[in-house]
Amino acid sequence: MKLHLKILIYISFILFSFSVSGENESYNFSSLSKFLNKEISKGRYPGFLTLIKKDGKVIYQDVSGFNDVKNKTPLQRDSLFRIYSMTKPVTGVALMIAVDQGMLKLSDPVSKYIPEFKDTRVLLRGNKTESLKRDITLLDLATHTSGLAYTFSIKGELQDIYLKEKIFPYYALDTLDDDIKPEKLYENICSFSKKVASVPLAHQPGEKWTYSIGMDILGCVIEKASNMTFGDFLKSNLFDPLNMKDTFFKVPEEKQQRMTNLYAHHNAFKAFSIELPDNLKGKKPKMHLVDSQENSLYYKDITVEDGGSGLVSTGDDYLNFADMLLNKGVFNGKKILSSESYKVLISNQLNENNSRFSGFGMGITLGIALDSRKIRLRRGDNSFFWGGAAKTKFWVDPENNLTVVHMTQLIGTPRDLTNKIDKLIYKEIKNFEKSNKKSGY
Repeated sequence: MKLHLKILIYISFILFSFSVSGENESYNFSSLSKFLNKEISKGRYPGFLTLIKKDGKVIYQDVSGFNDVKNKTPLQRDSLFRIYSMTKPVTGVALMIAVDQGMLKLSDPVSKYIPEFKDTRVLLRGNKTESLKRDITLLDLATHTSGLAYTFSIKGELQDIYLKEKIFPYYALDTLDDDIKPEKLYENICSFSKKVASVPLAHQPGEKWTYSIGMDILGCVIEKASNMTFGDFLKSNLFDPLNMKDTFFKVPEEKQQRMTNLYAHHNAFKAFSIELPDNLKGKKPKMHLVDSQENSLYYKDITVEDGGSGLVSTGDDYLNFADMLLNKGVFNGKKILSSESYKVLISNQLNENNSRFSGFGMGITLGIALDSRKIRLRRGDNSFFWGGAAKTKFWVDPENNLTVVHMTQLIGTPRDLTNKIDKLIYKEIKNFEKSNKKSGY
């Protein structure tokens, strides 16, 4: 059996769940707790950490289920999670900090920082290519409109090129190539970026929306503009000011005991192995362990600091990040972003030509719920959000003065819980407000 990750695979169903909940006396989120615990008890998810903050107070905090399903080790409040694409909003804020510091402009061509992009071409049918009609800009990278892609967001000839040339900066957890080893293949994020410039784009810059590795390229741009490593720039300008002491690309040795296990849903197991081990043939367990707390890949020395998917964080660290966004770029009285940069960050940058989803917009690395009803959500219009491959998610709802951080570690499940969680949260908030109104408060 070929495995992308050279670690032992354990299979187990969750037999019971461990839960620690704390709720503001005014709110009753029992329906949400019941729903999440049912998902765990049915073996659909290993565990959850959920934090809800409204009007400056945590109104719901729940840690339920397991870090290690087989050994029934409970998840903890300070557990470390692979946040994957929830790294992207962090990179977006870093980009706007660099704008505030006069290091770069969103209208800058990428080739100003990575000259190899001057020669990038666009793929046409029949493996033909054409030259760029205009430069790729930093704004294109930050809004998924550059023409770059992921191996899983394209098909056909371009996907074949991405796989052959190994165009991904992350551990090979979601590629279609079983021969890729579980390690980052490049010396650093800028050597990766130079390689990316050598492959064609899916379309002309600004023409369409294609989910992409653009934020990884932005990490290199920030390195070039700041003369710092991307990780050092994040620590100095974002993590330290936000007291995000548990957010990093590599987990320090003294914190490794807090790392979570990563599981993959059975339907996604082909992303890790071309065949099941003999003892699993004919069976369909819901979860497979693919990266363990004991010897996680995130303990390795990492030189590729990928701004699209590379960070590990905690619920509380990310809640600080979300609070800063809710408070218009300010955290505990410290100004992280200028009002001008903050406005750009959370404003829709797409137009009717390159916008792909009705009701959704795209800020700087952030999704925007332009019309919540149209996308079957109850959060306020113009809320902004993002999620990660292991089903982590967060959103910021300025209309309701609310932030939500929801963590778990499961790749590939067909059961996305976003709409249900959204519904249960806002149902209780509405009930609470209705009750207070009747009571005269």
